[in-house]
Amino acid sequence: MPDSNVSCSWANKTSKMKEYHDHEWGRPLHDEDQLVALFVFETFQAGLSWSIVLEKRDEIRKALYSFDLEKIISLSDNDVISILENPRIIRNIAKIKSAIQNARIIHSMHERGTTFSELVWSFKPKAHITPGSLHETPCETEESRKMSNHLRKLGFTFAGPVICYSFMQGAGIVNDHISGCPIGLEISGLYR
Repeated sequence: MPDSNVSCSWANKTSKMKEYHDHEWGRPLHDEDQLVALFVFETFQAGLSWSIVLEKRDEIRKALYSFDLEKIISLSDNDVISILENPRIIRNIAKIKSAIQNARIIHSMHERGTTFSELVWSFKPKAHITPGSLHETPCETEESRKMSNHLRKLGFTFAGPVICYSFMQGAGIVNDHISGCPIGLEISGLYR
């Protein structure tokens, strides 16, 4: 088990954050369904802390049919109202409607023979500097701005450059574990 004293400082706030840091965050993720789920969670995070999303993500997953695109795109306005009645999720109508809108676009991509995974990984930077501390970690980058512009042109909502960068970090498109973090060092080996 990695030395918790050297990990990224944000991860030591709660046991769920530590678990997420050690086993999910920043690991290269190419699975289409998992990337779709992560993007939805990132949109739900907008304006909130990630710890809130972690506390509620199982319920969000259930409310959105485990991110089954066919089921999400068939949600009616009445279904949205019903979802909003669940106190165990992040109850924000704009975020729920965003999940539906973005699912429609990804579903359309699949019908055209392309994947969300191919799209988002096309924005992986050629070079990336490992941050020395949390304060050196950017909120957005040139690549996240390009990803955001592209997604918005496709019709995605809740796809600003900060959300895109947070998504890139979570999906391992960039490795923003701080220098010396054993998990980050382990992940660095996955890029070779």
